[in-house]
Amino acid sequence: MFKFIFYVLVFFLIGYNYGHITRGTVFDNFFMMLLSLFVLIFLFEWIFSLFRSKKNANEQGENGSKSTFEGELQALQADFGKTWDLKYNNHDITVVNKYNQEELYIDGKLICEKSRTTWYSWFVVSHTLTGKLEEGAQSRVVKVKLGGILSVNCKVYVDKELIFQDKIKYSFLSGGVKEKD
Repeated sequence: MFKFIFYVLVFFLIGYNYGHITRGTVFDNFFMMLLSLFVLIFLFEWIFSLFRSKKNANEQGENGSKSTFEGELQALQADFGKTWDLKYNNHDITVVNKYNQEELYIDGKLICEKSRTTWYSWFVVSHTLTGKLEEGAQSRVVKVKLGGILSVNCKVYVDKELIFQDKIKYSFLSGGVKEKD
């Protein structure tokens, strides 16, 4: 209520005295008056938000804000994490996609891993994981392509033959809930 009364007073004072205050200046234009009022409102809101954030930080303490941030980060990681388990000729193939890391497991062993450790590594939207299936004297190449911008595509190839394909589309408007295509 205080802000509303304050803004009404500011608008009244500027509007009432507008002709006298701005005569012969660049603010003589109505558009410039509106622009200056929006800038003034922005500055007041910014100053009030600074005071409000300092007050909230003092009330909650530093531990409360950290735990909230860590909780949000864990929820985000859980939303973007996905695991695919496959069977191929008596072999277990597991593909794990996390928000900053992709892993390929064959028969429970970690075969290949790609991580995003730098800020510019996020510009690469897909990663390719490779490994080998050992079947006696014969070995087969396993290739996994993972990635996408607004969705995650997972394609698993064994010797250039597509054996698995899945696509998960993220809906950011509904809170990061996944929709399967």
